Amino acid sequence: MKVRAVSKNRTLHWLIAVFVALALASGYGAQQIQSFSGEFLRVHLAAGLLAGLLSLVRLAVWLVAGEQASTLARQSKGINWAAKTVHGFLRVLPVVLLVSGVGMLGLTGAAPEILSGNSLDPELLAQTPPQSLHHRAAFALLILMTGHIAAAIWHRLAERGWKLEKEPESTT
Repeated sequence: MKVRAVSKNRTLHWLIAVFVALALASGYGAQQIQSFSGEFLRVHLAAGLLAGLLSLVRLAVWLVAGEQASTLARQSKGINWAAKTVHGFLRVLPVVLLVSGVGMLGLTGAAPEILSGNSLDPELLAQTPPQSLHHRAAFALLILMTGHIAAAIWHRLAERGWKLEKEPESTT
């Protein structure tokens, strides 16, 4: 039963990661490529909504069931503190982005226009109060995800004794 719980948690982790990456990329694309901003915003809206809702589920599980046991070997107090802090922010920031994104849509009434495929005036969303929070939270999430990925790679390499290739299996 514990294997199933870990498997579901890992599946939830990767689903959130994929939707967050898609939301970040499409949000950036919507700002940079005005000719496709409508298409990017529709993808951004769907991916962001899914990432936010799945993050709410994960946050609820985390708060009810407690945090998952560490998969890392013993680490220093500093590394453990940094890992807990980063993981906490990685759980909360997608929810902050969901709330600020819904706030921008609610204040502007832009959701029907975005979903209908029309291009949206970027100034309409830029004038809403949640926009600054939304952009700062997205940037923080991008930085934390990058650090998280780098730390995961570092730990995998450390577990293997800093060897990139797999060790040969013993035939004896």
